[in-house]
Amino acid sequence: MKIISYEARGGPRSDLHFSKMYFSQLNLIVGDSGSGKTRLLNTIFNGAVMAVQRDKFFLGSWDLTLEHQGQIYRWSIETGGEGDDERVQNEKIAKLKENGEEELLVQRTLDTFIFAGKELPRLGPKESSITLLQEEDLIKPLYSGFSSIMRRSFSGSDLELAAALESVPQKFLKKIQKSKDKDDLFSSGLSLNPRLYILSQYFKDTYERICKEFINIFPFVSNYDVLNAEDFGIHFPGIVPVFAVKEKHIEKTWIPLDQLSSGMKKVLLILTDIFTMPQNGGIYLLDEYENSLGINAINFFPSILFESGTKSQFIITSHHPYIIGNVPVKSWIVLHRKGNEVLVKQGVALEERYSKSKQKAFVQLINDPFFTEGIE
Repeated sequence: MKIISYEARGGPRSDLHFSKMYFSQLNLIVGDSGSGKTRLLNTIFNGAVMAVQRDKFFLGSWDLTLEHQGQIYRWSIETGGEGDDERVQNEKIAKLKENGEEELLVQRTLDTFIFAGKELPRLGPKESSITLLQEEDLIKPLYSGFSSIMRRSFSGSDLELAAALESVPQKFLKKIQKSKDKDDLFSSGLSLNPRLYILSQYFKDTYERICKEFINIFPFVSNYDVLNAEDFGIHFPGIVPVFAVKEKHIEKTWIPLDQLSSGMKKVLLILTDIFTMPQNGGIYLLDEYENSLGINAINFFPSILFESGTKSQFIITSHHPYIIGNVPVKSWIVLHRKGNEVLVKQGVALEERYSKSKQKAFVQLINDPFFTEGIE
C-alpha cells in the first residue's frame, strides 16, 4: 500500500492540523524542532492501527487517498465525543475511478451505516468500518494494506525490547513452515532474535543479505550466527535463539545481540525491517534513526533505500545534513507550524529554486524562512 495524499487533525489532546500533503515512494520530512515531524508520523500510524485493530481508538480526523493492488481508494474518518460517548461520527470509503468519480463503498454517520448500497446495523461505535468489514471482498484489500504499516521509534526502551530474548512460538513456526511466506513474518510482532532465526532457517537468501549489509556497515565484524540461549548459560523452555557476532582480533568470543552497541542493534533492526517488508509493498515510518549513530552507520540508509528494490513506501524524519543532502529535494516535505496549523511545502516545488548541489540544497533549506521560522 502507498499513501498518495494525507490530511489529519488531532483530537482535543493533540490538536495539530496537518494540511494536505502528497507522498511519493521515498519521503523525507524536514522542519525545525517542534514543527510537528514526529507527531505527523504518530498521526499516520494511529490512523492505520485504528483502521485494523479493535482495541485502538483515537480522537481526530483523517483523510487519505491510497493506492493498493492497483486500485485507488479514499478513506476519511472523524471521531469525537467524551468518555463513554467517544465514537466514530463520520466515515467514508470510496474507490476512485479513472475519470475521477468516486464509487462509494461505505457511508457512515452517527445515525446510519451504509455498505455497498445497503444499510447495516450500527455496529462497533469505536471500530472503523475497515475492521468491522475486514472479511468482505470490497474491504479486504484495504484491511490488508493498513496492516502493512510499520512504525519504528527508538525512544525509551523500544530498542531494548526489539532486541530482547524471546522464544519462537511453535504455532507460528508451523505456519511459516507451511506457508513459506515472509509476509507472515513481517506481521508477526516478534522481536529481532526470533525473526533472524526464522530467516536463517527458511529464507536464507534474505538472511545472508541482511548480514552482508550489516558487515559492510561494521567491517570489524568477522562472523555471525544464530545460536541458542543455552550457549550463553540462559535456560528457557522452547527454542530461544540469540543472534551473535564475532569481531576481528576477538575471534574466540561470541557477542550476543543484547550486548551490541545501540547503533549496531538499530542498524540490524532497520535492515531486517526493510528486507522483510511485504512483497507487494508496505509503509515504513522511521523517526530520526540517526540519533546515537556514527557517520559510517548514518550513511547506509539512503543507499539501502535506493538499492533494495523494494516496492514499499518510506516516510522518514531527520535533522541530519548527510541524510537531507543525500535524499533528492523532490522527496522532501517541509513542515512549518503556525500555532496548531502545520503547513507544508512539497519538495517538487523547491527543485527549481534550490541548487542541484547536495551541500547547497541543505544550506538553502536551513536558511529558508519557511524552515527557520518553523514555529510561529
